Amino acid sequence: MSEKNDQINDEFEIHSFFRVLNQTREKFWLWQKQLENGKRLVQYGVVKKVDLLKNIIYVAPFSSKGYKFEKIEEYFFYDSVKSLAFKFKPRELSKEMMIVPIPKSIHKLTKDFLKNVELVEKEDEGKFKHLRGAPRVQPKSQQFVTLKRTLQDSEYSPAEVFDLFDISQGGMGFGVEDPSEFEIGDEIEVTCINDKEVPKPMVGEVVSIRQQEDDDNCFKVGIKFST
Repeated sequence: MSEKNDQINDEFEIHSFFRVLNQTREKFWLWQKQLENGKRLVQYGVVKKVDLLKNIIYVAPFSSKGYKFEKIEEYFFYDSVKSLAFKFKPRELSKEMMIVPIPKSIHKLTKDFLKNVELVEKEDEGKFKHLRGAPRVQPKSQQFVTLKRTLQDSEYSPAEVFDLFDISQGGMGFGVEDPSEFEIGDEIEVTCINDKEVPKPMVGEVVSIRQQEDDDNCFKVGIKFST
């Protein structure tokens, strides 16, 4: 790519970059510049369509819950694979889609800058071990947990299946591909471990969402059981 002062300015190369993202459905980071209640809103997005005539791209949320973003203001785009980033203000925003103007330039981030980038807190098993009432047991082979989310009016979402990382009497951890799939405080009920129904209700609350140390594309959702 043509670069000047760590920027990509060539229109054809910028268009090609977005066309490739559209073809591969590779996910990238999006986050809102303005903090909400002291927290940064961070989500993954994917390019659904590139419209060169209108000079826009259609960006859908990777999460099944849609966008948490609600405001038309400044956002950041960051491709962690290619270390490319730019700022933008969407033309339109809904829960299902964001319409983004194609930028005239894209910044190439340096390795020194990337060392300080931590959009989601990293998992550190030893750091929080002393806070648990019972030690977590990690499965020796791949296992799964089936759970339902508690919705309004005490209703439940359809059952969903996730990779089980660890479990104890006091809680468990499971994996998701997008940290915005859950929020701190969400309530869940476990119905099955692998294919076996749990013998008694296992209700819990999301207390943490952290990026795995050995896999940047996987996030651990920490649950504290209340029953």
